[in-house]
Amino acid sequence: MSPRRERALPVLLVVGPPLLGAAASLIWWTTGGGGPVYLLTDLAWIPLAAGAALALLAVPGAVCWRAARRRAQREHREILREHAERRRRLLSRLDHELKNPLQGIRAALADEPSDRQRASIDAQSQRLVRLLGDLRKIGEVEHTALELTQVDPSALAEEAVAAIREVPGADERRLSVALPRAPRPLPCIPGDEDLLFLVLVNALSNAVKYSRPGDAVELRGRAAEDQVILEIADTGQGIAPAELPLVWEELGRGSAARGIEGSGLGLPLLRAIVERHGGTAVLESWQGEGSTLTLRLPLQGPRERAAPGTGGRRHPTGSASGRG
Repeated sequence: MSPRRERALPVLLVVGPPLLGAAASLIWWTTGGGGPVYLLTDLAWIPLAAGAALALLAVPGAVCWRAARRRAQREHREILREHAERRRRLLSRLDHELKNPLQGIRAALADEPSDRQRASIDAQSQRLVRLLGDLRKIGEVEHTALELTQVDPSALAEEAVAAIREVPGADERRLSVALPRAPRPLPCIPGDEDLLFLVLVNALSNAVKYSRPGDAVELRGRAAEDQVILEIADTGQGIAPAELPLVWEELGRGSAARGIEGSGLGLPLLRAIVERHGGTAVLESWQGEGSTLTLRLPLQGPRERAAPGTGGRRHPTGSASGRG
């Protein structure tokens, strides 16, 4: 049976009998058969009739329950299939990302390495260290308890922009910040300050990395209902629509990112942090025009409890980079 027919069957069983009964009664009444009807039966048969009526009433419910159960099973199988496919793609990309540096190191060690080959070995080793470090960060973010404090989004955004100005190439972009100051600045939110700082640094770093000299990079903020919204926008190269889902996957990189240094872990790490805070991260992009990353963080903060010993930490100096 097709899924459409399977969904329609419970509705038909529930709605059909009353409609048929109403139609029969209307026909009977219009043809003059509206007189009283007397039914004589032995009392012993009443329990049997009541049981049969209850059984008939239970049929639509049982059919609906069975259809809902089968639908839930299909959805569960689809989720498992998607997880398996994501894991397969991750392992394939990881194999590729690890194989290239290792082959370069083996080639350099084939003979007595020169100074240039030693520099290549060092660069490839650092690439492996960064890759494994970024993978470890994602695992830690997904499972480590958050250290919650009251975070000022405006101050954090200004600090992140100041840090990005030190990134190579940032002085060739037109960096700007647009945050409400008066009469109502952005409200503070409960969050892990270091992790949220890492989110903004990664987002701004991506905007600088995938834009050209002279392009604009903007950080905008506003409050809406029960959340704070931060947007990181650029007029860079943008991403093809078909590749947008790819950049959210671990080690996933768009075709436009080839030749640009990066691990493809920046956006997955960013989304993991934002979701741990009960928020969302949405990327919109227009190829050849630029991109806008929208971060929504709830004012009530994450649902989990704060870890002991919060406060007093310094921002991490490293960041996972790579927009797909």
